Amino acid sequence: MRKTLLVVCFLLILTAGSLHVECRRHRERRRKDYTLFVFGDSFVDAGNLPKSSGRSRVSRGWYYPYGSSDSSHGNQATGRLSDGLVQSDFLGKYINVHHHLRTRAEVENGINFAVPFSGVMNGRQEEQLSLREQISQFGEFVDHGSVDDKQLENSVALLSVSNGHDYSHVSDTTSDRQLDAYIDDVTDGIVEGVKRLQEIGVSKVLVNSMPPLGCSPWRARQSVGYAQCDGAGNTLATTHNRLLRRKLDGLEDVHVLDLYNAFNSLARSMSGSTPCCDTSDHNAYCGQLDGNGRAQYTVCASPGDSFYWDNENPTQAGWEAVMDRMQANIQDFLAA
Repeated sequence: MRKTLLVVCFLLILTAGSLHVECRRHRERRRKDYTLFVFGDSFVDAGNLPKSSGRSRVSRGWYYPYGSSDSSHGNQATGRLSDGLVQSDFLGKYINVHHHLRTRAEVENGINFAVPFSGVMNGRQEEQLSLREQISQFGEFVDHGSVDDKQLENSVALLSVSNGHDYSHVSDTTSDRQLDAYIDDVTDGIVEGVKRLQEIGVSKVLVNSMPPLGCSPWRARQSVGYAQCDGAGNTLATTHNRLLRRKLDGLEDVHVLDLYNAFNSLARSMSGSTPCCDTSDHNAYCGQLDGNGRAQYTVCASPGDSFYWDNENPTQAGWEAVMDRMQANIQDFLAA
């Protein structure tokens, strides 16, 4: 076959989410290209959940005001839970991988398997695949030959179980013993995912730590004007991070991205815990409309000055600041 021949393959992954992935393979690749594979939650999801007929808390990323700062996509909502690009987009830019990864992705550059509300435990809805299910999908790609040895040789995985959804049911009635056991289970699941990726053949793995959950808007809003972080949420995050690092210690070609300190310092220098897209009702969500089509949210005048976009996720500017802070360490890790 001539080198110019393009082989196009369509794989239908028959999972609960029925994610449809289009992949293309070229015979020639630039020698220094990385292949990026992304797993996890909304911090790294590039719009994998299908757009629904109506907006909801789950599908809100497909509706205004999401995407309103994203000039690379015409300032339109793309399913990302931000006003623009997210962590995986900036990582792709920094390692020279085409950074608009979607479910319909060119395997030459990588695949994004992440979905909102994902975690180690099963998602709240069928299409919200757990970390293990996402990695199993990746394994099917490798088994089918859609990802070849050369791509694995130059591969980087970004793994994000950082949005705290696994801990969303933790309450004041949860005992310390129960919480410690649960954190142990969650961190075990992350480490299991890292090891499975290495078994499949991924060369380098980047793992997000947990950000200061107590300073996220959905916890900080319990105080007046988002002025005070929730101490219990931050303690949970630091315990999670300490245990995760201990369990990952000794694994080669694994680097933990310190979201905790990055979020902590950058949020303080920007807008603190106050989200750009805010709601007066604790149960409402960014982008929600009432029965008459009236917005149940407000959007700040300058999203670029805010760290948080909604109750959980950073703005495009927030993510850019986080990844700029980490860029040198990431590139040193990949070069080693």
